[in-house]
Amino acid sequence: MKIFQRYNPLKIAKYVKTLFKGRLYIKDVGAFEFDKGKVLIPRVKDKQHLSVMSEINRQVVRLKLEFN
Repeated sequence: MKIFQRYNPLKIAKYVKTLFKGRLYIKDVGAFEFDKGKVLIPRVKDKQHLSVMSEINRQVVRLKLEFN
């Protein structure tokens, strides 16, 4: 499990895209799981977690488009 000290969507998206499957933790936000290069819907479905998941997934898509 990777622990990010700060919420940086681009840095986290690069990690998710590179490893493809695993778990991560963002300090002051919470834990997330990802599979197939996308952050999965979090167990805690509050507005902040869903927003973070959505932003990271948008960054992953943007990274994939830039490199294809």
